[in-house]
Amino acid sequence: MKLSSLCNRKNVLILCIIVILLYIISGFYNPLVLTRYDYTSSKVPEGFDGYRIVHISDFHCKEFGDGESDLIAMIRNAEPDLILFTGDSIDDEHSLDNYRDLITGIYDVAPIYYVNGNHEYDASAPLAEMKELNEKYQVHDLNDASVVIGHNGDSILLSGLDFRLTMRGLRNNIDYANTTMFNILLYHGTDKFDGIAPYNYDLVLSGHTHGGIVCLPFIGGIISNQKELFPKYDSGVYTSGLSTMISSRGLGDASIPRFHNPREVICITLHHSS
Repeated sequence: MKLSSLCNRKNVLILCIIVILLYIISGFYNPLVLTRYDYTSSKVPEGFDGYRIVHISDFHCKEFGDGESDLIAMIRNAEPDLILFTGDSIDDEHSLDNYRDLITGIYDVAPIYYVNGNHEYDASAPLAEMKELNEKYQVHDLNDASVVIGHNGDSILLSGLDFRLTMRGLRNNIDYANTTMFNILLYHGTDKFDGIAPYNYDLVLSGHTHGGIVCLPFIGGIISNQKELFPKYDSGVYTSGLSTMISSRGLGDASIPRFHNPREVICITLHHSS
């Protein structure tokens, strides 16, 4: 009986070790996924009911298939009406080729707008070349700017903020959301959502935290790419007052490898409610 009990304990221990090893090994497999969200509001105009927005963040010129073929196919298959980049699309002087492949593969799918993240302002980042490429393919700069988007006879307001804003700069540059239109705001970081929310933007799209990089069960992301432990907003949907933020896990890598943290493209479908 004692020998049998010892064998059972040994088998349980071996099984536990195998499970832990499999969990660790699988954690470094982080495939490209399409995450879908439905956003329903009475402020969404009837003409925008069913309108699809693809949200891309923290590309960091990561390669997804030859010539970005896998990423391009995912975006095209989502059949978006609008494509939005929320920063960190490039990294250094060697990274523009992958960004060029992506843009040339999707520029004819839908109108594209972008804001900058922190990496666009790195000393080695080819920001001028990126701007030139964006202008060539009509990828529209929305840093500290707004544009009215029309569809089926209705309109929404799309705005963007430059990442370099301090909280004081935020207060000087941000306007209160238009009360008569549905408002979308692009801003790279999630850290200023608490400061943005009082301005009543209906939908805020952000990234920057890479989903918390290392994700654990029942906890979520435990560290941001700025080395902030347990970031308040790692990924997913958050609400504050009248504002909803959708934070993307992003596509690229930080200095710390992703763990159980798939790379994602987000597709948001807008719905009108009476």
